[in-house]
Amino acid sequence: MLFQFIGASFLFALIGTRWLAAPGNRWSSADLPNHRSLHHKTTPRGGGLSIVAALLLLQLITSCQGEAIFPSWLAVCGFVAITLVSYWDDRLSLPSYARFLIHIGAAILLFWDHLRLDALPLPSLLEIPFALGWLAFPATVLFAVWFTNLFNFMDGMDGLSGGMAVFGFGGCSWMAFLGADPQLGTLCAVTSAAAAGFLVWNFPPARIFMGDVAAAPLGFLVAIVSFRGVSSGAFELWVPLILFAPFWVDATVTLLCRAIRRERFWEPHRSHAYQRLAQAGWGHRRTTLYEYGLMGVLVGCARLYVSLESTGRAVVLLGLTLLFIALWALAHSVETRAKI
Repeated sequence: MLFQFIGASFLFALIGTRWLAAPGNRWSSADLPNHRSLHHKTTPRGGGLSIVAALLLLQLITSCQGEAIFPSWLAVCGFVAITLVSYWDDRLSLPSYARFLIHIGAAILLFWDHLRLDALPLPSLLEIPFALGWLAFPATVLFAVWFTNLFNFMDGMDGLSGGMAVFGFGGCSWMAFLGADPQLGTLCAVTSAAAAGFLVWNFPPARIFMGDVAAAPLGFLVAIVSFRGVSSGAFELWVPLILFAPFWVDATVTLLCRAIRRERFWEPHRSHAYQRLAQAGWGHRRTTLYEYGLMGVLVGCARLYVSLESTGRAVVLLGLTLLFIALWALAHSVETRAKI
């Protein structure tokens, strides 16, 4: 049954994305290039709607069979709410406060549904995860809202967000099955498959972009998967953080650097590491392929992490910290040479 779901979600997204990319399709919108864009011609936006539709359709089918893929209907409600506000934002450019209110509300639903961040694992420092206590509520909301938005922040280059969804959720699926949580493993597997179907049309040169309609819900889904994996004991919080590190590390460091420089960090920009590499001469395809290589390495690191004891896990996290420092220095070096 799992492989049938994977195949069905891939084909649904493959066909659905091609349909959305057709000229004049009223369900997609035009993404006009501007001074902050990496693309230079008008391209349809909203192809990720096929990913969201595939997941919701499978949720209905599996619910009728008594084995829903989402952990709860409250999680589905939050997912749908973010999808709807993101769809309208793609078409009408809603005020940021309207989007954030929905994001916060969806995060609160997760906390209410006991999908939350109650503790923080600190390998080799503490034998048991550090209990957050009253900080659990703000930590849960912050985590969910941040991941919801960082997928939007990082969705700025052909093939990048689709590839992150394929590798990230694919890796979470592997870890969930290893951790004896088949429901979570199935949810992640079909998400990865649907993203792969979309990616066929989004790989450089992209025929259609993902759009907020899928980028924001996929970010919210990372929070759902993370909290469910921790609550079921399938894996530690560090597992999804390792798998999705190419996004949250780049987005977080870039945001902090822009804030330190007193720039309007909440506005669209071209300061992310992947954007700088693309502008420095690497282009969409080369940058995307290198990002895929990094994502593949991190899947292996996540697998290594779950197989080790506390001290070994701390070593893995330290090694990854040094790796990302080196990668950030590499991006700076490539950018500097391009300006010479």
